[in-house]
Amino acid sequence: MKNFFFKKVLFVGVIGFLSVGMVAQISISNVAMLSKVKEGTTYLAMKDPTNAASKVYVAAAEKHWTFSKLVCISYKEVEQHIAPNASFITIGGSMSDRNNSAANAETRVYLEFWTTNGTFLYDPTKRRHFDLNDKIVLATAELFPDYLLQANPSLLYKFDYDFRGHLKNWNEGTFANQLQQLCKMLEDGNPRTYKDEFRDDVQLQMMASSTLYLPDYIFTKFEKNSGNEKEKLDEKALLKDYPYSYKVVLETELIRTINDIESNIYYLSLIKSGTNRFITITNSKTGSLLYSSFVTNTSTLKASDFKVLAKAID
Repeated sequence: MKNFFFKKVLFVGVIGFLSVGMVAQISISNVAMLSKVKEGTTYLAMKDPTNAASKVYVAAAEKHWTFSKLVCISYKEVEQHIAPNASFITIGGSMSDRNNSAANAETRVYLEFWTTNGTFLYDPTKRRHFDLNDKIVLATAELFPDYLLQANPSLLYKFDYDFRGHLKNWNEGTFANQLQQLCKMLEDGNPRTYKDEFRDDVQLQMMASSTLYLPDYIFTKFEKNSGNEKEKLDEKALLKDYPYSYKVVLETELIRTINDIESNIYYLSLIKSGTNRFITITNSKTGSLLYSSFVTNTSTLKASDFKVLAKAID
């Protein structure tokens, strides 16, 4: 397992192996540390917080991160702010080589919330850098990189925070919803694992009389270790067992709707992580999670996914 994170000019391993999983693609761990970091400052790191492409994400974070005080910084400033009561939100990931074969390499990318054990002290006169063993992961949220980022994960740190469209489900609206969900889970303070599925029966019943928005990319047939996404799934066949109202929209239209502060829609997200997939349904206005499921060893949606969803609504 190879790990990567931007530090100075080099990519070095301060992102650890994920020993915990996710619910709604979010994991919560080391909950005993949460009260400490809640009283401190959380630093959201990116290439350049003042860049025009990043400013909308900074604004979303400043509005929706409610768990602790938030300050946005650049990647190169991370080490300078490491302190016993400090915490950080960074983009991280891991790359594994199955059977030592490049053809079987698998990349995961995630938003990570972490703190330290308090032993590192920044000293610009010395060459000592922050060590992986001093890091304590508090939460992770899986992201969906396209084939380019899967093959070249170091590009993450060369892009501004919009990632030029190379992260699916990634815009200021979905980012805000992620932070809303994450803050609620952190406030609840319960450990979570990826094998746990979730549903909110009350909100699912409300959605049953509304419309579920489906981004068009979920109809892609994803080929393993390939950037070929030309083959599409048949809409009627995929949704044959889903009797409720839905609307298929271009991803750009969904982004506009989510970002509209007047809108209040339910939307489905597919998160492809390695050879696994997560399906979540979110309320765009509140960020509330209605439903999440996890399936391993396959990335492409199946009709059975919507059949299971329909049964959850019944």
